Amino acid sequence: MTVMAPAPAGATAKRVFLRLIRPRPQADPYPDYRRLRELAPVHTIRLPGLGEAWVAAAHAEVALLLRHRDFGPLSHARLDLLSPGWRRQPLTSCIYRSMAFRSGLDHRVNRGLVAGDFSARTADGHRESLTLLAEELLDGLARGGRETDLMDSLALPFAALTIGRALGVPDGPALELSRLSRVASTVFEPMATAAQRAAQHRAGEGIVDLLGALLAERRRAPQDDLLTRLATARPADRDADGPTDRNADGVREALSTAVMLFGAGFDSPASAVGLGAGLLMEHPEQAALLRADPSLGRRAAEEILRYDSPVHLVTRTAHRDTRLAGVPIPRDGVVFGLLASGNRDPLAVFEPDRFDIARIPAPALSFGAGAHYCLGAPLARLQSEILFPLLLRRFPALRPAAPPVYRSPGTMLRGYEHLPVLLR
Repeated sequence: MTVMAPAPAGATAKRVFLRLIRPRPQADPYPDYRRLRELAPVHTIRLPGLGEAWVAAAHAEVALLLRHRDFGPLSHARLDLLSPGWRRQPLTSCIYRSMAFRSGLDHRVNRGLVAGDFSARTADGHRESLTLLAEELLDGLARGGRETDLMDSLALPFAALTIGRALGVPDGPALELSRLSRVASTVFEPMATAAQRAAQHRAGEGIVDLLGALLAERRRAPQDDLLTRLATARPADRDADGPTDRNADGVREALSTAVMLFGAGFDSPASAVGLGAGLLMEHPEQAALLRADPSLGRRAAEEILRYDSPVHLVTRTAHRDTRLAGVPIPRDGVVFGLLASGNRDPLAVFEPDRFDIARIPAPALSFGAGAHYCLGAPLARLQSEILFPLLLRRFPALRPAAPPVYRSPGTMLRGYEHLPVLLR
């Protein structure tokens, strides 16, 4: 009998990672994350169309990737290689020129212009209005039928109206932006079909047109809101591609920031509502705890984000020749940081595969870390903290009506496309 030699760790890691980033989502990617952590904290692999790349799977190494000054967002030069033509697409042109893809002083200055609008204190100031909004949406569910798609009827409108009102976007346009944003979200996915990319481009044009029109309106008729402050602010610095007309530069800067703030402030909170509702239905004993003690809302929100994060993957590039977990990474090397894998690392979290809303919050990476830590984290946490106790008390018999449908591709952005539930 011939005994086959085990496959090299690099070949196994590549096979597992390619399974994770295929265009069709996995209902349960966590066994693959576990396998990657068991093989090594950081892997060197070769990917089709990209060449050599690196994958960080363990909590400590993903956290270091996010915090260390040797790593940062993909540069425009690297984006030119990975996504040729991004400057010609309205959505990618906005996103890749926003603060999310800047580093150093340029990033700090641009982030500082809006940081106060998303601080923990500012978020807590929305508590009463968010509670009223949640109750209004739940009232609508109660007046409806016995069955509903919780994504369409609750998760998406709650997230869209929350970030829309924080920015100053009227409710109607905010709901339209939410519809477009879910389609356009494939812009962040490393793998997508041609049809998904085409739909993304069409939706992206709609997002840019709608927000551009709102900013132009605020320049003509200012209001007391963040959208007006963006529309009338002077650009913080020159664009990375060089100096341009000052007024035109300010218009582009405002649009890039508005597109980034709405997209980031809508997508993850909407997915967190769906994923959280799904987890609480899967774990009725945890739902009973939260229903009986709404003060557990904050811990429940943290545990939902840790256990099944709306963002599973981030991409970084090395600013210089460096190392991660002793693995050499050359300048401009692309590193994939698996946030969701780090959140289930037993070296960082006790019994990480157990869903427990009463646990002391673990050091989760769901909102990133370091200089690019998510601006909207306090507001996103507050939405879940408020909504889940209200949902469970209003509908104590909440249960699945059919298996959920995961969004696709779902590699970077995790969540449900549809979540059919029975309310009573």
